[in-house]
Amino acid sequence: MAKDDEVEVEEEEEPKKALYTSPLATPMITDKLLARSLKLLKKAVSEKQTRRGVPEVTKAVRKGQKGICFLAADIFPMDVFAHVPILCEEKNLYYCYVSSRHELGGACQTRRPISLVMVMEPKDDATYAKAYEQVVSSIKAIHPYM
Repeated sequence: MAKDDEVEVEEEEEPKKALYTSPLATPMITDKLLARSLKLLKKAVSEKQTRRGVPEVTKAVRKGQKGICFLAADIFPMDVFAHVPILCEEKNLYYCYVSSRHELGGACQTRRPISLVMVMEPKDDATYAKAYEQVVSSIKAIHPYM
């Protein structure tokens, strides 16, 4: 009986893989930049400097708040978030795609998958300011439209 419980726990901890990738998903971040971005998300969430979900992020972008948008590349249908990259480009905000919405949810310290997260630009006394600058400079280097 105890072995069955251990097997179930191991299966729950295994990260879910994305089965679908949107054709709009460029630039996709991977490897070192992905690790830095997820670490930045964890720090920003702990300081309550994030906006989660399509309606909240859209509202923040339209109001002119500055930050970085992280979009999940495995959202279907793509109509749900297709307007966000265009808004970001109009407002000169950086955005990038993460392969899975489960990764975004995990970085935001919740079990629920998250389709879209915006990390707000740090204030002077923020602990994540250095990480934010590193991620912004990396996104500038790989972003084809900015």
